[in-house]
Amino acid sequence: MTLASASRGQSTGGFSLNRFEPAPAGDAFFGVPSPAAPGHFAARAHAVLDYSHLPIRTSGEADVAIVSSQAYLRLDASLALWERLLLSIDAPLAIAQGGDDPSIPGVQFTELTAPELADLRLGARLRLLGEDAGPVQLGLGGYLFTPTGSPAQYTGDAEVRGAFHASIGGRAGSTLGFLWNASGGVELGGGENRPPLVTFGGAAGLLMGGDLLQLGAELYGAAPLGEELVLSSVPATPADAGVNAELLFGAKLRVLGGLTFGAAVGPGLLNAVGTPTVRAVGMLGWAPLPKPAPERAPTVVAAGDKDDDGIDDHIDACPDVKGDPSPDPAKDGCPPADRDGDAVLDIDDACPSTPGARSADATQNGCPGDSDDDGFHDGIDACPSVRGGPSDDPKQVGCPSDADGDGIVDAADACPKIKGPASRNPKQNGCPDDPDGDGVRGAADACPNERGLSDPDPRQNGCPRFVRVNADEITTSKPVQFVVYGKTRAQTVDPVSDEILYEVRDAIQQNPDIELVEVQGHTDDSGTEEYNLRLSQQRADAVLSWLVAAGVPREKLVARGYGFEQPLGDNRVKTGRQKNRRVQFVIIKRKGQQ
Repeated sequence: MTLASASRGQSTGGFSLNRFEPAPAGDAFFGVPSPAAPGHFAARAHAVLDYSHLPIRTSGEADVAIVSSQAYLRLDASLALWERLLLSIDAPLAIAQGGDDPSIPGVQFTELTAPELADLRLGARLRLLGEDAGPVQLGLGGYLFTPTGSPAQYTGDAEVRGAFHASIGGRAGSTLGFLWNASGGVELGGGENRPPLVTFGGAAGLLMGGDLLQLGAELYGAAPLGEELVLSSVPATPADAGVNAELLFGAKLRVLGGLTFGAAVGPGLLNAVGTPTVRAVGMLGWAPLPKPAPERAPTVVAAGDKDDDGIDDHIDACPDVKGDPSPDPAKDGCPPADRDGDAVLDIDDACPSTPGARSADATQNGCPGDSDDDGFHDGIDACPSVRGGPSDDPKQVGCPSDADGDGIVDAADACPKIKGPASRNPKQNGCPDDPDGDGVRGAADACPNERGLSDPDPRQNGCPRFVRVNADEITTSKPVQFVVYGKTRAQTVDPVSDEILYEVRDAIQQNPDIELVEVQGHTDDSGTEEYNLRLSQQRADAVLSWLVAAGVPREKLVARGYGFEQPLGDNRVKTGRQKNRRVQFVIIKRKGQQ
């Protein structure tokens, strides 16, 4: 470094001298930042001891160490969020520093003291591309330096400064791996005595034993866009600004899942202000390591007798199928060739345990006949002379369905889900005296399975007044009406609709095969789409709440508002809009449906 011959007034200069900016806590390298942000709410921290030897020295007839050494203790922490964002802080303290007076006539240099606070650094970084621990990642980051240090003591700048950088890096391999980072950016602000800088850095390293041991090298530095720095002296003395470049060789040891020890040392490559002849770094920190995926245990087949037929697997010709001993090794432990003795070998027999006749149909070969042609051969058909259907009960396989077990097949049972006596009246055959419990008994009930009211019209006697149950919907003959309640303008069912909803409740309770009903709210197209969706949802929720309060299990209901998406009428006319303002009860699921 050379000193300019002129001085500037009587002001005191100075600036943040240390050119080593540690990477955020948890980064792979000491001074070159990575693009990564691993984990969510993942905290990392470390303490760094940074020593630089001869960061400012003059060259000429006699070398003078204006700053002979500086030692910093740094407490750093970082927090990763959403595996994308990393927030960090660096709190440096100069714990030792010293230097010599260059004995320039008329110039008095500031005596260096310690401890001294340095500029506090706040940082943020966003990973833009790549996956955590992937071969290539790209990130953008920035630092904000607050002027908490002393320019006169070379531990800080006079004003706030900011730094911005882009970084790229990645890693490959596991037991023996390779990792790399590169970064470049700018640094601005800090006051008149801090020229803008273009920063650069690159690093590469080897990982051994997973993440246990890391060895690497780093090159980093900065090129000033100004020509001079003013040293801490009276009067102010300028010095030539130059390009800083340093090389570090370092190692990190990670144990106990994240406890990290690190050390690095390296030379300054140029004789510029802030570039030491030697820099040494030591660190102790905590950065949780990623948990490796558990290794899949190999499948071990136990020796023995898998099919439990008494023949060891190593001599069993059919180790997965229980069989009989045989003098023929190719058949030892295999089932008999024709277990049912019907002269159809088991390999071709569709019914190997039931005697039957040969058939050109492979699905019926060796099976008994099917007298009633219902698809169940007589060997398993409990009703071989009557066509029937499947059943989980072997005694009912191939028999006509009788869901209520009253001895009357469902096809002839007027009440197939409720036990009842036989009757010559087809409308009462298999029905109890009053199956729906509405007080209208016997043949007088026109709707024996639906709770209703007495009516002089024989066609309506015992039938619901407002509700009918169809295959996929519970229909109502009158619309459900609503009133607006209180300041909240909440939609509430109008009591005039209670009779309708009681019948809907009864319909659900009397049809236990109905497992899920969607209460649908619909509107006309008056107002915005958002308003109508909200209104229709409020009305559907109000009807659902009414039905639950009336005794319908909550798990049988779901409410959904459709707004004006599904009109039934023409919204351009009044009658059409009235038809569109409705509540529907759609049967979403019945027993046995998927």
